[in-house]
Amino acid sequence: MNSDSNLSELKNSIRERWDANQNYDSGHAHGVNSETEKELWGNGISELVGNNPDIKILDIGTGTGFLALLLGGMGYDITAVDWSMTMMQKAKEKASAAKIPIKFEVQDVENLTFSDDSFDAIVSRHVLWTLTEPSRASKEWVRVIRPGGMVIADIPRQGSDSGKHHYGEEIGKNLPFGNGADPERVMGIFKEAGLGNINLKLLEKQGEQHRKTLLIYGEKI
Repeated sequence: MNSDSNLSELKNSIRERWDANQNYDSGHAHGVNSETEKELWGNGISELVGNNPDIKILDIGTGTGFLALLLGGMGYDITAVDWSMTMMQKAKEKASAAKIPIKFEVQDVENLTFSDDSFDAIVSRHVLWTLTEPSRASKEWVRVIRPGGMVIADIPRQGSDSGKHHYGEEIGKNLPFGNGADPERVMGIFKEAGLGNINLKLLEKQGEQHRKTLLIYGEKI
């Protein structure tokens, strides 16, 4: 599936699935309510981007706002995008209740409308496996960060079969990372997109291996 019309149809089907996912936050695997998950991601990102509250971070595929709320609560300047209006509405409600200022926009995460060099960093959690065109998306992400800015994302575990699990056989088989991703392949895509100093970082806490996450990050050349 590679024509524009087929990709558009695929994206619409994916969006509809997320819009209908009313119980996302209660799913244990998503870790939305896990304090360990919050600790690992908060510490991991702050170690990479620093603690300056003026840092402008774009949360790609925010969903119900896990990273946006976490990082916004830490004082960062957060903009969050997602292509599911239903998921984003939940994120907005949480941000309002917590009184955390976050700019939310409904956008296609593979075709952003922001100007070049708009942000200092991009963060992305549980998104790579959902992309229909990872190479195109990565280039877009790099485009909207300033030179020296950073892209940080988690790599879906190989053999996870997330695409088929969440979307079904027909959609899942058309997602390049729907069954997980080889870190070397993702590193190659990031390099082609214009990132350098690409590295991997393991987020883990002793005794809670089920929350182990592999991050990939790189800086815009």
